[in-house]
Amino acid sequence: MHKRWIRRRLPVLIFTFFIILYVDFQLRTSSLPKLSVAHHPSPGARQRSIRQAPSPAKDAQKPARNSSSSSSGNGGGGGGGGHSASSEGAHVTQPKLKLEDIFIAVKTTGRFHKTRLALLLETWISRTKAHTLIFTDTEDEELHSEGLNMVVTGCQSDHSQQALSCKMSAEYDGFMASDKRWFCHVDDDNYVNPEALLSLLSAFPQDADIYVGKPSLDKPITAHELLEGNATREVRFWFATGGAGFCLSRRLAEKMAPWASGPQFEQTSAKIRLPDDCTVGFIVEKRLGISMVHCPLFHSHLENLLLVSHRSIPQQVTLSYGIFENKMNSIEVKGSFSKEDDPSRFKTVHCILYPFTSWCP
Repeated sequence: MHKRWIRRRLPVLIFTFFIILYVDFQLRTSSLPKLSVAHHPSPGARQRSIRQAPSPAKDAQKPARNSSSSSSGNGGGGGGGGHSASSEGAHVTQPKLKLEDIFIAVKTTGRFHKTRLALLLETWISRTKAHTLIFTDTEDEELHSEGLNMVVTGCQSDHSQQALSCKMSAEYDGFMASDKRWFCHVDDDNYVNPEALLSLLSAFPQDADIYVGKPSLDKPITAHELLEGNATREVRFWFATGGAGFCLSRRLAEKMAPWASGPQFEQTSAKIRLPDDCTVGFIVEKRLGISMVHCPLFHSHLENLLLVSHRSIPQQVTLSYGIFENKMNSIEVKGSFSKEDDPSRFKTVHCILYPFTSWCP
């Protein structure tokens, strides 16, 4: 009888068991969060992420802006802060930057054509000749015959504020008349590493307001701007020393035009009674309210160049040499050229970067 009871009840038990399983399954699935379809980024989005990854520009820093400098001048809304989403979107569509897109201006003078300039022509300018322009104050048929881009400015040949600003004005106007995307100024005692320069500038948004270089001071410079009626006002701003080199994006250079194009640059320089590189900083920071980007990859003879390590040379954008504290100031680098044969160390550096150059040992 017990077995008969089990046989009658068994289908009911089995049915009840499956009902319980079904209800349990429904409860479990209804409590799970809804899954969304994973969005795989487009190649363009992946490329944007790569561009935002650490790069040479990570060493470049924008100092915090105080309220007075960010609100002064016209067009301040375009620079001191972060870049808008719309400009970032436009950046994605920008063509890849090439060396040929960079307008490199070298400032020199007639008495250095056969010494300082000749060294640059033998080294780095040999690789950037087509888009490097030499701004000088003296005609030189020998240099013209070599097919160099020479600009004889008609400026004075001394190192005065007026002479320096005159040449910088010519450099700026030359860039504005070109189709280049970046303007970079260097002096005739600078070695430019073209690949490092391209790497640095490529890391910035190509449609942004960029003023990048290295200050020679550890704090903003103080100047006294001339106002109407012979009045003056104190202004403080950062500037990138011309002795280390600096670069301006085209968008920023265009905004500088009211104070930099034609005779305006020299007039602006006269108002603050400071030379060319200081005037660039004044226009960018005080007239436009845009922060300078401080970058340690630029170097002038006003710093201790012995601190530049040998292994970091491929990453440096510019190097320099000169007399500092009554001693020769150049980087410490070993190579096939002695210090007597290569006091600037530019030939040694060039052979490290380009070992297959014909005259490299």
